[in-house]
Amino acid sequence: MEQLRSSLNKLWVGLVSGIVGPVFGALIFYAIFFGHKTIVEFAQMIINTSSTHSALLSVSLIFNLVFFFIAIRLNWMNAVRGVITAMFIYAPVIVYFKYLA
Repeated sequence: MEQLRSSLNKLWVGLVSGIVGPVFGALIFYAIFFGHKTIVEFAQMIINTSSTHSALLSVSLIFNLVFFFIAIRLNWMNAVRGVITAMFIYAPVIVYFKYLA
């Protein structure tokens, strides 16, 4: 068990979870608020409405808090660094969609 715990305390584990986490966050957002639409209709709505790009990204990044707090609780500081790095990767994308697109 200790071997598994130490193998998950890696920067790349946090980075991957921080990059993939918002995908799950977007799917949960879709299921809660737009479950009556198909996923294709939801995607078309997001694509066709430019003001929703940054909002959806911002809301879906909240899902990274789950990974962040789990890693903090388990004292996996390298994984925490990976999640924070992923957030910094998403930040310019959100700024682009919010102010430039």
